[in-house]
Amino acid sequence: MNEKGLKAFMINQREDFTYRLLMDAGIKKGFRILDVGCGSGDVTLLAAEIVGDDGEVIGFDTNEAALDIARNAAVERRIINAKFIKAEISGLPQDIGRFDAIIGRRVLMYQPDATHSVKSLLPYLKTNGLVVFQESDSIGSFKNMYLPLHTQAQAWIWDTVAKEGGNVHIGSNLYCVFKQAGLTIAQVRAEAVLQTPETGSDLAWVVKMMLPRIIQSGTANQKEIDIDLLEERLNAERQNADAVFVRDMTFGIWGTMQA
Repeated sequence: MNEKGLKAFMINQREDFTYRLLMDAGIKKGFRILDVGCGSGDVTLLAAEIVGDDGEVIGFDTNEAALDIARNAAVERRIINAKFIKAEISGLPQDIGRFDAIIGRRVLMYQPDATHSVKSLLPYLKTNGLVVFQESDSIGSFKNMYLPLHTQAQAWIWDTVAKEGGNVHIGSNLYCVFKQAGLTIAQVRAEAVLQTPETGSDLAWVVKMMLPRIIQSGTANQKEIDIDLLEERLNAERQNADAVFVRDMTFGIWGTMQA
């Protein structure tokens, strides 16, 4: 799969679930939204398009390099109702105001105490405002006898996250997190992201992006990963197996803070 095709593939798989989650939760035009741990701004910009010019989305993150990517993407796409700031969950500017909705994707898994993080955001939420989060979970990472290299590559990813202190079961824990934060839960959902010979796969790309972290964590070494041939080997395995691979289990949840 070439770089352009891979990018389109990843966007379709990631953004489809996120878009449906935001829309079903009730994100509307004119909303003012806070995007937690926005990274390079994918969710922020998606939300900005949903709320329209009368709305506003503020994304914040601690990674300045990622924020620069987000700002450039907003300019390229001519999105003027998205703003990006450097901040931590526990250190938002006092004048940031309140929001109709607080959203986040793949950020709670890296919080030492996800419930505390959600609670600390609630003072910035309007009464009856929405809280919407999306997280992945290693619950779908079972061994596939027909796709052993796929299984191994996915294990490298999740084992590295776990060794870094990430919660690899945050998806299935979202219900408890919201309950303990005092939110009224409207819905929790989960979907498996499936990959086949027809869809292609992003596994090699993810392993490549995480390679320094995988090696540093001691999860695997350069020789066993063989990154230069990994994509070719994965493609061959997928074509020969004619099997479905469970690439990810994605969880989404939304709730409200009552008066």
